[in-house]
Amino acid sequence: RVANIDTGACPLYFLTGEYDYSCTPADTRDLASHVKGAQVTIMEGLGHFPVSEDPPRFLNVVLFLLLAVSLVLAVGMDPLVVWLAERVGISRGRVVVVLGAAFAALVVLFAVLVVPAAIRQLGSLSNDLPTYLSRVQAQGGWAGNFLQRTQGIAKAQAFLQGLPGRLGSSFGTVLGIAGRVGTAVLGVATVFVLTGYFMVALPRLRERAMVLVRPDVRERAEPVIELALVRIGGYVTGNFITSGICALAVMIGLIALRVPFAIPLGIWAGFADLIPLVGSYAGAIPAIVIALFVSPMTGLLTAMFFIAYQQFENYVLVPRVMKNAVHLSFAAVIVSTLIGGTLAGFAGALLALPVAATIKVLVIEIWLKDRVSEGDALARKNLRDIQRRERA
Repeated sequence: RVANIDTGACPLYFLTGEYDYSCTPADTRDLASHVKGAQVTIMEGLGHFPVSEDPPRFLNVVLFLLLAVSLVLAVGMDPLVVWLAERVGISRGRVVVVLGAAFAALVVLFAVLVVPAAIRQLGSLSNDLPTYLSRVQAQGGWAGNFLQRTQGIAKAQAFLQGLPGRLGSSFGTVLGIAGRVGTAVLGVATVFVLTGYFMVALPRLRERAMVLVRPDVRERAEPVIELALVRIGGYVTGNFITSGICALAVMIGLIALRVPFAIPLGIWAGFADLIPLVGSYAGAIPAIVIALFVSPMTGLLTAMFFIAYQQFENYVLVPRVMKNAVHLSFAAVIVSTLIGGTLAGFAGALLALPVAATIKVLVIEIWLKDRVSEGDALARKNLRDIQRRERA
């Protein structure tokens, strides 16, 4: 069938990594030879699973992000570590061990209680999807007409029935999936270990950072660094709290509305809520789509639930939780999130606001206040405006 593709009407380009074992350059060239006019590009130095194919290049790209994420998490956890150490009267290292054990216990509890239910619900989604689509088609409307015109139900059934065979018959696909899972697990384990180290060593790292600063500016630099750490810590702690509350609220809400697959959808909503701005919409869309399969009214009620929760989070929860957070304008949040996500994907989007908050602290404390001390009236007016907005 591929020989029937008209590349004059629709150009066809094949891109394959030089070291891609799931679809080798030879496989790509062989497939392209059956399509007249198809073009092939072999991407040098790239493959399918960079951890094993090109470890140095992978580490150069990823290790910095893992270090940055771990350091930001350690700064965010520092107030809790200090409070527990003073409250219980034990060393900082022991507090970190206790917190690490508690986190590991939560992961195990999550794996035992939530993961099996989520897998069952995801499995039932594949079994029940044709039924949901049939219900939508029977109700008519633009969605039903679209399914009938495109034979969507038959195509969905054929895809789901052939999926296990395609996965089982393609060793490269299975290996690729296993590679991606292995990469994710390795990344999470690396962040876990590095975060624990940074949590223990954070006071010592602060002292070492001060040594790098010239003695004549050290007295001024120390409060600037402390303020930046407070902003980062407030953001990280608040983000985790709001995302956890979001996940729990979505699970309860979807269960109350009798929307299928409430547990995985709630987990996804909480995970997506970590991303500034767009995360709430990314978390809501799958739940609303699945609710529409139940009935249009259920879909409408689900959308109203997410809108109501978003208002609660924006105007009640976030202002209370994020008291010592980033203090960035809406435009600054959008721009920094877009830049971080473009440069480094999901990790970049998570790190964007802490980095932007740190830059803001440095600009105000080092540059703007210098202009004020020199008698710059415009700088003084801008500083007062910034301080008034942060106190509001």
